[in-house]
Amino acid sequence: MGLKIIFLLLLVIFVVSYSGVSALQENYCVESSITDIRPSSIGVGKEFTIGVQIENCGSKIPEFVSFELLNPPKDIIIKEPLVINISNLYYGNSERFITYHMRTNDDASPGTYVIKTRLSYGDSQFSIIKNNNITFEVIGEKAEISIASIKTSPILPYEKDTVELTLRVENVGKGAAKSIRVDAEHPFQGIKQTFVGKLAPEEDGPAIFTFIADKYGEFEFPVTISYYDDFGENKVSSNINLTILKKKTNVRRIILTILILGVIGWMIFYFFKIKKSKDKIIHQLLKGNNQNEKEKK
Repeated sequence: MGLKIIFLLLLVIFVVSYSGVSALQENYCVESSITDIRPSSIGVGKEFTIGVQIENCGSKIPEFVSFELLNPPKDIIIKEPLVINISNLYYGNSERFITYHMRTNDDASPGTYVIKTRLSYGDSQFSIIKNNNITFEVIGEKAEISIASIKTSPILPYEKDTVELTLRVENVGKGAAKSIRVDAEHPFQGIKQTFVGKLAPEEDGPAIFTFIADKYGEFEFPVTISYYDDFGENKVSSNINLTILKKKTNVRRIILTILILGVIGWMIFYFFKIKKSKDKIIHQLLKGNNQNEKEKK
C-alpha cells in the first residue's frame, strides 16, 4: 500500500512538472527563417550574402536568444561571428535580422552547400533548441579548350627527319581548365601524349610531340584533348593534317661531287698531256743527237 502511494505521488509530480514546462514552452516561441540569398547565382570565388530573420512567435519574452552556424563548409568564408546573440524581443511578433557576408574560395567545388544552424532561447530555468539548415547552390564556370595553332619544326619536314609538332591549345571559356592532356595518334615512332597542366580563361599553352618521320605522304590523324573544369571531365576531339615530303636529294653534294670529279679528270688529262709533250721533246732530242753523230762520221 505504501509503495502505491509513493508511485501515485511521483506520477502527480511528473504530470504537474510536465504541464508546467509545456505551458512555459507554449509561452516561449522563437522562429528563424531565411529571408534572401543574394545574388541568386553564386559563383566560385564570389561574394554573397544570406539574410536570416529571427521572430518572436510567443506571448512571453525570452531572456536570451542566440543563433549559431555549425561546422560551415571549408570552401565558404564567413565574415560574421558564428554565434550571434540576439537582443531582447520585447513583444510578440517582434523580429530581428541578421546578414551574413560570405565568399566562396577560388577553388571551391560547384554544387549544393548546406550550413547547419542552431537557434537557442529560453530563460535561466530551461532553454529550447531548434536545429535547421541553410541550403544554397554554388555554380561553376565552364572551360572550353580548342587548338589555336599548329606548327612543325622543320617547317617542311622530309622523310627521315626528326619532327617537332607543336599544338598550341587555348582556353576560350570562362572557367579554369585543369589536368589538360593531349593525345595525338600520329602514325610515327615518337611521343603521342603530352600534358599541358592548367589554363586560366584566355590563356594558352603548348603541347609538343617529337617523332621520326619514317614515311612520306599526306597524313590525317585524330587529336583528343582531355581536361577538368567545374563541371567535371571533358573531352574535345579533332583531326589534323600533316604533310611529310619525299626524302630530299642533296643537290649541293651532287654538284660538289661533279666538280671534284671534273677537277680530277682535268688533272689526269693535263698530266697525260704534259707527259706526252715531254716524251715527244725527249724523242726529238734523241733523234737530233743521232743525226749529228752520223754526220760526224
